[in-house]
Amino acid sequence: RHTHALIRKRSTVWHSASSLSPSEPFGRTGGVHLRRILSSTSLRAGQDQQDELNQIADSLVALNSGEPINVNSPIQVAMAIFGSARPVPREVLLEIMKDEESTDRQRSMADLVLRYRDLKSQIRRKEMVNARESGRSLSSPRSTLATAFSTSAAQGTEKDPAATDETPAIIPQRPSSDRSPYGELVDSLFASNRSQLDPYWHEALDRITKPSARALVSQLDPCQCPMGYDPAASPLDVMIQPPTKGVVSAHSANAGASQAAAAKLPKTTTQGKKGSLLAFVREQKDKFSDCVVITRVGDFYEAFGVDAILLVEYCGLNAMAGKARAGCPIKNIQATLDCLTTSGFRVAVYEEATDTDASAGSGASGGSKSRLKQRMLAQIVSSASPTYLYDLILGNGDTLVTSPTARPHVGIISEASGYTIVEVSSEERNVRVLERRTAEAVSCALAAYPPADPLFYVPSPSEETAASGSISSGLDRLPFLPSRSDPSNVGPGSRYRVKVLPSALLEDPSSRLSQVGRVKKCIVNALLQMSDMNGSSSEEIESDPRRVTHEDFVLVESGEETAASPSEDARCNLSPLYAETATQLGLMSDPTIPNLISYLLPDSAPAPTRRFLRRWLLTPPPPHVADAMAVLVTALKEDGMALPPLAVPPLGKVLSLIRAGQASAQVYREILSAMDATVAVLDAYGTNPKHFNQISALSALVQFESGIAADPASVRDRCLKAMQAIDEVVATPQHSRYHQSNDFVSDPVSDYGELIPFAFLERNEAIWRGRIKVAAAEQAYRRVRVAADALAEAVSLDFWGLDHYDGEDTDLSASKESKSPILQDIFNNIFAIKQIPSWAKDHSSYYHPRDRNGKLLRSRYTTERVDKALHEYVAACEGGSAAVTAVLAKLAECLSDDGHLPAVVQASHTNLVLSTAAHHSASANSLGWSQASIVDSCDNDQRAHFNGLFPYWMDRSESVPNTFTLDSLFLLTAPNMSGKSTLMRSTAAASLLTVCGLCAPLESGSCVQRFDNIFVRGASADVPTESKSAFGAEMGDVAALMRACGKDSLVFVDELGRGTSPKDGTSLAGAVLEAMATAGMTGFFATHLHGIFKLPLKPLASDRIKTKRMIFTEDPAAADAYSGLEWTYKMEDGICTQSHALVTAARFGLPSDILSRAEALALCLDVDGANDYDVANSADELSIGHQGNAAARSSSRATLQQPSASFDEAVKVIEEMASVKAVIIPPRWMPPPSLEGTSCVYLLEVGANPPQYYVGETDSLSKRLSQHRRKGGPEWAALTAAAVAVQKGKSDSRNIESLVIRRLAKAGFDLISIADGRVVRKASHSD
Repeated sequence: RHTHALIRKRSTVWHSASSLSPSEPFGRTGGVHLRRILSSTSLRAGQDQQDELNQIADSLVALNSGEPINVNSPIQVAMAIFGSARPVPREVLLEIMKDEESTDRQRSMADLVLRYRDLKSQIRRKEMVNARESGRSLSSPRSTLATAFSTSAAQGTEKDPAATDETPAIIPQRPSSDRSPYGELVDSLFASNRSQLDPYWHEALDRITKPSARALVSQLDPCQCPMGYDPAASPLDVMIQPPTKGVVSAHSANAGASQAAAAKLPKTTTQGKKGSLLAFVREQKDKFSDCVVITRVGDFYEAFGVDAILLVEYCGLNAMAGKARAGCPIKNIQATLDCLTTSGFRVAVYEEATDTDASAGSGASGGSKSRLKQRMLAQIVSSASPTYLYDLILGNGDTLVTSPTARPHVGIISEASGYTIVEVSSEERNVRVLERRTAEAVSCALAAYPPADPLFYVPSPSEETAASGSISSGLDRLPFLPSRSDPSNVGPGSRYRVKVLPSALLEDPSSRLSQVGRVKKCIVNALLQMSDMNGSSSEEIESDPRRVTHEDFVLVESGEETAASPSEDARCNLSPLYAETATQLGLMSDPTIPNLISYLLPDSAPAPTRRFLRRWLLTPPPPHVADAMAVLVTALKEDGMALPPLAVPPLGKVLSLIRAGQASAQVYREILSAMDATVAVLDAYGTNPKHFNQISALSALVQFESGIAADPASVRDRCLKAMQAIDEVVATPQHSRYHQSNDFVSDPVSDYGELIPFAFLERNEAIWRGRIKVAAAEQAYRRVRVAADALAEAVSLDFWGLDHYDGEDTDLSASKESKSPILQDIFNNIFAIKQIPSWAKDHSSYYHPRDRNGKLLRSRYTTERVDKALHEYVAACEGGSAAVTAVLAKLAECLSDDGHLPAVVQASHTNLVLSTAAHHSASANSLGWSQASIVDSCDNDQRAHFNGLFPYWMDRSESVPNTFTLDSLFLLTAPNMSGKSTLMRSTAAASLLTVCGLCAPLESGSCVQRFDNIFVRGASADVPTESKSAFGAEMGDVAALMRACGKDSLVFVDELGRGTSPKDGTSLAGAVLEAMATAGMTGFFATHLHGIFKLPLKPLASDRIKTKRMIFTEDPAAADAYSGLEWTYKMEDGICTQSHALVTAARFGLPSDILSRAEALALCLDVDGANDYDVANSADELSIGHQGNAAARSSSRATLQQPSASFDEAVKVIEEMASVKAVIIPPRWMPPPSLEGTSCVYLLEVGANPPQYYVGETDSLSKRLSQHRRKGGPEWAALTAAAVAVQKGKSDSRNIESLVIRRLAKAGFDLISIADGRVVRKASHSD
């Protein structure tokens, strides 16, 4: 519908049509000549569709006086046909062809435009079909186009394995019927083989939601340039389009104004010519086609085309003049970049520098505006490196708190033992490697912490072989791409782009290269080749002695390869959590589940500690590290020792700023504060022998987190040396006994009182003063002081009229001016006087100053002495600023080259670990949490003992604690809302926290054995993004459980099989329960499918299954059928076969009529939910007849049955309750007439071997018995009845009915229905 192919001129048709005069209207002769031209071109004869398009385009060019037009631009088409702007939809073009008043030229152009659009639409649909047939989609709801690197191993070519030629991306498969008009517009931008837009932007444009941004998409011309920016496009192109769904239309705007504006639009443009800004941006966009390109233009940063649309959508910026062009002020560049990087985009930022030749000479020289500025790539900013490291050295350090947290680059390597995860931090330059992971574990890691773009994948050699020469064709669905994500960590533009690396990049392990080292080298080298960190050509990189290599990245051990002692190697190492488990435990920001982290730390805890604990739990530490955390937490929880302020600067940003030489004085002060706290802690704990274990534990944790040996004495020594290097340069007003600050000299802005405006002095000095110590740049400071004194002297003599200048002792009361005559010009950074002083002896010495562009300021006056002194002062201040910058940059180089960065790293990790443990200990004490002991192994079957366990999201005083020993697989049954899911979630959370060395919501005396997996499967929900039903998602999680868990695993499965039929769900739940028990798993299996107790499970499984239930009580004095049931939230041994769903429904407000009807319908179902009854309605009440299973259990009884002994016992119960002798009514007998019209309670005995019983009440006994006998089968026809009369009326009879039902149920009678037994209840734990 909307293609944007620019019509190009064709020389053959151009010359054929050159004889046509565009100024003369086409008459009949002209029309004949035109038809001959069209015939001679043979538009459809023997030509393919693309050639036909080109020929139509050439013909349109000829008819438009040789001027190219954009067929998809309504303005250009309207101007060519009518000479004015107006809507030109298909209907208008068809009307032109039929209208006799239209000229041949108009009819021919309308015909050509229609044919062009139709043919282009056909080509687009065909290309999209071909793309879908050859394309592949990744198994991720946010998956974008997967780009693959070609592999020499698969293709058998002698190609450098490091070479990474990307295969063309394919448009994601989308049914055309499901696409909105806007979606079709976006598709059309990428459908043509002439489109220069990178397919990477297809999904980004598809996600655009703002109307203002969508309107700009209509202006894109994909054939113009890699940004799709059309300089000739106008917002009127959108205004005159007919309204379409999903595309903004301002058709209701004033038509006359629109046409007048459109008539003035040029049909050609000189924008984009060689050497222009647009040409430069286009060239850079071609180099970085998958980056947003932002270019410095004066005091703004600007973007064009697709890049500008993203600025409008994600950064809230406005388009310039309604075109696809947008920008931001220089002060907002970091905020703008944050909006883009948090949405998953990479941004190439270009800065400008005035040409050396052009910068020479006075600013007043002519032609200064025409000089082109040189521009260079400053940095590629991404979610992995979100801080823009440019011109920050004199800043105030706001970047440390405003920039988002960097995301790691992630590589996934497929090996025989499982997947290896390689996390690379570009800012901290460290690498974490996790081996032998399942697809589900990888999926959880990616969902919890979305990686920076792109995601690297190294397939196994077998996958490459199966791909038959094309890696991408063999990877249709990567199994580890997550099906769910964490909303708190995913922006609207976040995406997974997969770059597939050839397996040949993985070197073979050797004595010099370990298994972990080779995967690190592979992924880091691939990352460095992307130029995120080396934004230069390969030649420049190789010749740069300071270039970054994979050896510059520190390998942080995961703990799996090494342990503190050999005996610890055999201990269970808890695997990373699965996505479902993390969600159920409140680690994935699910709004329906309490956030676990918010209860582990107080509100005052800094944000880095929350991120640390979340990662700590999602990827649990190895045993010896968890033990160290437990020791530290215990000591802090029980010891009252005070701690210094534990500053935790963002380590990645700090290291990036130092390496780039852009660290400001405030950043260095943050580093000093952090190291000062570290040294204070080491001194305080190191001098006390009782704290030896705490120091050892802290050192183990710091070494695990930093990857650097952390001997306490060595860490302290390194910190002191780094602090000394910083303190020698940076001005540190705060006093500390750990670095020299007593010699601090204040560095205020020069102040001459009223003599010189303080605002002028502050403007020139405040930006660089107070950053460093005066002694570090003493010469620059001296020049500023001398220049300021000279300026003060000149001003005092020429502007104030003093006879002489006495320095600080100058007395302005002796001046000839009563008030300050000085006016400051902040834009030109000068000051002057408004008029020549009347007291001046030589008026000719006063003249007009010039502004920064060399123009005279005719309303201001100055003198040569003041002008010279002012410029010398400004130059001295610029020199001072440069000197301070150089000193701070030199300090950064010193810290890097002299090996002080490890001290910064370890101080930051020390404070982070200690701050996390301290805040967690404080929170545990306030909440009444305790620390359970961690057990490596047990001689018996006991895997855990929980003493006083309560939910982590509840206050201890308001919760109900549970104490139990977990020694097998618990089969838990309970009514709805009785707390079984809460107990399971609390148990899983407490186990996870304990194994990770943290406190948990339980009492002392608890213990937990180490597990290799903790798996929690909760309630199901549909996953529409993967076309999965709730049951399908549930089965996928259970399949993952069975693959990953074994005898050392702790599992929790809640209500498995409820998403399908009761029969299938029960059988499936039983099979899964049996498999879990047979495998030796420990945990909980909760269900409402009570038929599971009737399944013949294998003896080996049955021996490991223990039945548990949640206790509830009943109030016999309750006012109605639903208010008497109370849940205790306690667990005990036993089985509960009553879910009491109607009680829960009533308490949540379900209408009483629905509840009553549900009770009646419940009588039609057996305990497993099968329909075994027939139901009829009478004038009084529901009549029930039994059939089906009852008939199958016993043959019909044609003879009179004698009441059984059980029947006699039941009759005694009813007589006791009514205090009246019962009347026995044999089979087929009629009840006594004396009972008619009287409220009665009756008892029915139905069938035999064994018999069943039914209790009811009625005012018409004969009618009710007739209904029972008539609607049932043979057994109901031969029922035996007993009845008692209740003289006090119907309410009393219902009360007695309920009491009888409860008594009989408690005595073990097989009751057909207990629905009416809820009016009066006795306290009981029985089912």
